[in-house]
Amino acid sequence: RFTAEFDFRTYDAEGVILYAESLDNTAWILLALRDGKIEIQFKNEFGTKVTSGGKAINDGLWHIISVEELEHSISVKIAKEAVMSINSPGTVFKQSQSFLETKVYIAGLPRKVGNNLVKQINPRLDGCIRAWNLMNQGHSGVKEVIQEKQSKHCLVSVGRGSFYPGTGMAAFQINYNNLDSGEDWLINVTLTIRPSTDTGVMFALVSNETVPLALSIVDSNSSDSQKIIVTIGNITVAHLESKKLCTPRKVLIRLRATKQQLELSVDSHTDRSTSEQLSFLHQAMMANVITYLGGLPDVPLGATLVTVFYNGCMEVKVNNRQLDLDEAISKHNDIRSHSCPLIMQ
Repeated sequence: RFTAEFDFRTYDAEGVILYAESLDNTAWILLALRDGKIEIQFKNEFGTKVTSGGKAINDGLWHIISVEELEHSISVKIAKEAVMSINSPGTVFKQSQSFLETKVYIAGLPRKVGNNLVKQINPRLDGCIRAWNLMNQGHSGVKEVIQEKQSKHCLVSVGRGSFYPGTGMAAFQINYNNLDSGEDWLINVTLTIRPSTDTGVMFALVSNETVPLALSIVDSNSSDSQKIIVTIGNITVAHLESKKLCTPRKVLIRLRATKQQLELSVDSHTDRSTSEQLSFLHQAMMANVITYLGGLPDVPLGATLVTVFYNGCMEVKVNNRQLDLDEAISKHNDIRSHSCPLIMQ
């Protein structure tokens, strides 16, 4: 029968831990997180079931998780203690010639499956799994796949936040209309950053092949500081110097823009702009913009001043809503949505 045991660590609240299906796709079992708690869904010849239970485990600590199919139920344990037992008429997977063969997917779903689940879920999961024991065969099969992919290796120690490795970005479709305040639109962005390199695009708006707004970190002439700049097209409209940013400390950056004024705040210093370039931003905002975090798509040379990908930790709020990278319309696979490497001081 199906069994799996492993150590698990995450700050993510929702996503697929593992999904196993029969070779003919007629039966399956899903182990997932929802609201930080374990959820089980399964289907066999007798029907489908879904249930969740236990405490929330998205606390960044290691938890021993085990799933075992018994004769008439599926048992889930955390730290060797039972948290769920789901009655199951018949087995989920049928044996063939005394063998049980399944296809197992880790931290995601095969494309064709999504709509067939009992309860829909956002499958993206950022977490770490170690000490695998699948079907009582140890980590056979899993280790070989993961060893080859550096991006799949666990960070030694993590904290909350998102980590951008400097190789890609995430994209969001965000509505900036703000008619309640009497403004046509409002951009109100708060970033908490801990960069690892001295140049990179943190936040940008892209309209067709133009970059009507970008917030970037750039190297300064001074050895103990960096610049934070705001550009509209390829013109800098606001900038501030900050003490050396590539340190263990986190820096808070605020950017607020309307069609009348743009305001940048870093380390309690503020720069305001009423540049005529704001009319270019206004035109873009009245059309359609895509929001990018951590970098830019391919744009024509000269469309903006900085095109380097951001490298480091970053959390982003837009118009008072915390952005969850698992909800991005696209995201580079190497970006870690809910875990940031800790710096040992």
